[in-house]
Amino acid sequence: MSRKLGALVLAMGILVGAMGIKTVLSSNSKGTVVIANGPAPMPIPR
Repeated sequence: MSRKLGALVLAMGILVGAMGIKTVLSSNSKGTVVIANGPAPMPIPR
């Protein structure tokens, strides 16, 4: 049980760290942010 819990905590830590790095990198970019929209048309900018 302790081994599984440790692996789960490690995986969650890696995911949270990756999301944090992505947020920091995307907030510092000065270009437009590209968001995957699938087959739907691009939303109209406000």
